[in-house]
Amino acid sequence: SGPPPPPPAPPPAISSPLPEHVSSMELRHAGLSCWVIMIVLLVVGSFARVFAKVKDPKVRFSAISKLLSPLLVGIAPFLLPVSYLRDNTRYVSVAAGLLFSSITKKMIVFSMAKMTYASIQLDVLPFLGLCLWARLDPNLTEQGAFFLLEVTCVLHAVRLVFWARRAIRDICDRLGIWCFRIKPKVDAAANGGDKVKGQ
Repeated sequence: SGPPPPPPAPPPAISSPLPEHVSSMELRHAGLSCWVIMIVLLVVGSFARVFAKVKDPKVRFSAISKLLSPLLVGIAPFLLPVSYLRDNTRYVSVAAGLLFSSITKKMIVFSMAKMTYASIQLDVLPFLGLCLWARLDPNLTEQGAFFLLEVTCVLHAVRLVFWARRAIRDICDRLGIWCFRIKPKVDAAANGGDKVKGQ
């Protein structure tokens, strides 16, 4: 049957003003690049906002350090060789997306609980290490990197599910509530005994 046909080229009205390396990109690669660029711009904008609004140097450094992990996740895909991004777009985007989801959830929960949020999230290190390994080690084949990306995605997904489960359980225990049901109210004063209201 032969190799699949190449994707159709964009209309000349769109591709002519663009550089050749941009106009020749597939839609999935362009989408991933735009998404990562957007994340980096958001992180850089957050840095600028912290510098503009926070005057105390210690507080400013503490606030900026919290943005280091998202910035590393945004930069890491650009460390991969172009062929890896072209052939493994799905796994790169899934791994980065799971990391951003985990970081965002931790920031929200830790902020609500007034807990200390670590500047360097250890969950970021496997993905960052894999991107650096693929860039610096010529002995790592593309098939090997592909397999490691799959494993990384599975590990991030399992880690996120277990962390969310533990966080939900701890919050429910702390507040004395149930996650998906309303706890019945007990009125001990009614009729001289316990009375359950509103299942």
